[in-house]
Amino acid sequence: MKIRARSLMLPGAFVPDQTVTIEQGRIASVGPWQEDADHTVDYLTPGLIDLHCHGGEGFNARDFGIDKIRPFLDRMLRAGVTDFLMTISTGRRETMRHGLEVTRQAMRMQAEGQLGGARVLGAHLEGPFLSLSSPGAMQKSAIIPPSIEAFLDFFGGYEDVIREVSLAPEEPGADALIAHLLHRGIQVQAGHTYATYDEALRGFACGVGSLCHSFNACRPIHHREPGIVAAAMENPEIYMEAICDLKHLHPATIRLIYRMKGPDRMMLISDSTVTHGLPDGEYFAEGYDILVKDGVSRTRNGALDGGGAYLDEAVQNVSANGIPLLDAFTMASQTCARRMRLNALGEIRPGFTAHLTGWNADLRPMLAVLGDEAIPLG
Repeated sequence: MKIRARSLMLPGAFVPDQTVTIEQGRIASVGPWQEDADHTVDYLTPGLIDLHCHGGEGFNARDFGIDKIRPFLDRMLRAGVTDFLMTISTGRRETMRHGLEVTRQAMRMQAEGQLGGARVLGAHLEGPFLSLSSPGAMQKSAIIPPSIEAFLDFFGGYEDVIREVSLAPEEPGADALIAHLLHRGIQVQAGHTYATYDEALRGFACGVGSLCHSFNACRPIHHREPGIVAAAMENPEIYMEAICDLKHLHPATIRLIYRMKGPDRMMLISDSTVTHGLPDGEYFAEGYDILVKDGVSRTRNGALDGGGAYLDEAVQNVSANGIPLLDAFTMASQTCARRMRLNALGEIRPGFTAHLTGWNADLRPMLAVLGDEAIPLG
């Protein structure tokens, strides 16, 4: 299969009039424009990778079965997302394990060719080892102290599915749990945390590698106690997630993260939740009432409940607010792949897995490539 692009995203640059040849699910070559290509797009980029996505279109893995997942996976693909982590929010042991089981089933069905849409890379656990001082929209009653014993009790048997855990690194017992997770190859990021600057430095020294939805559910920056956000910005090795729906972060805050971290350490995420994509109205999900108004989901107490933009819109928002388009796409693909050590994803180069997204001139997804399959997106 050959796909030609008027503008092809390669590491560090958009290159005009290029053709990508795909053989046996991998990128075989990149070269000049060829007239005999099978598909033509305005922009061709790596497929977007969403590392923080709870669900959408009325679905999440924690509360629903595998029979409800197809519309959500298809919608993610139409947003240009070829790969993502199924994020499971804090809840009771049985509900979080249910989410992991649905995630495992989806991964198995996709490996067997029985399920389409965006590919599930594994699970991201957002809790339950969070700070009661920074619960955000999480249920306080479900937050528990971090420990290896609690992790094994809650999630034992699903370690092969879990790719990342967000936790509050300042909580007693977090150091030992962080070491245990990293030993198992599970990435750890700080989230829903009230860590001071010094507590953040300790967490980073223990191996915490990123900050969950930066500024949201974090100790605020103060000039005498800069806290974990400033500590993450200052450390060149730490990645920072950013919800770019223009509701969770002001455009100036987005630009601040970008200027401090650059495209190699800032990651665009959706943080989309079960009600994203549903009509305005009142819903009950994840154990509480949710009000959707003007496309924004909030809990009864007014807290924002998940992001309001899939990654295609996030890229559009970022690029419309002073950040170069190349960097916007990088922060939604290559940087995310590097953070999760997905060595064959996130770039267009020979030998890499052919997970690609084609875009029209208006930056709307028009083609998804998953291996040897090209899927038109309408």
